[in-house]
Amino acid sequence: MAYRLKTVKWIFIACLTVLSMSLYAYARGEPSEDQVKAAFVFNFAKFVDWPDVALKSGDTLNLCVTGKDKTTEALKQLSQREVQGHLLHIINIIDEPDALADYECHVLFIGISEKRRQQQWLAKVQNQAVLTIADNLDFIKEGGMISLYTEAQRVQFVVNQSVTQGTGLKLSARMLQLARVPRE
Repeated sequence: MAYRLKTVKWIFIACLTVLSMSLYAYARGEPSEDQVKAAFVFNFAKFVDWPDVALKSGDTLNLCVTGKDKTTEALKQLSQREVQGHLLHIINIIDEPDALADYECHVLFIGISEKRRQQQWLAKVQNQAVLTIADNLDFIKEGGMISLYTEAQRVQFVVNQSVTQGTGLKLSARMLQLARVPRE
């Protein structure tokens, strides 16, 4: 009987060890797809120059977020980080696209939950120095600047340079080199 109790004890300890190791690996594991997309958006802001009239030295860099999904939630975690000497401020816009007039957005991220209204959001910042980003490939076709998409389990992005040119935004050559052309 003592032998069985000892065996059960060691099996129990082994199970706890395996469980704790897997929880540790999970905690230290790879970021989720949504966290990767949020990191992309954050890094895009590092590789864009805004005209002086749109973003002055010492101003906060306002990242306006629309929609409610996992990526928009991940973006909210980036608040108060520094980007090109500017403090990043996340503004969650839960109203209609007309609400954009109340905010000075430098970056506009349109969440996937707002895909059906993305043209309305784009219309509100058309020809302004606002970097527009969304989480779907249709965004580029509708006049957006950067579309995030997943291909072969990797987050990729595509840039619509013709839209950015008329706004005064300057995208770095390095960022443009990393942009992909999605497979149809």
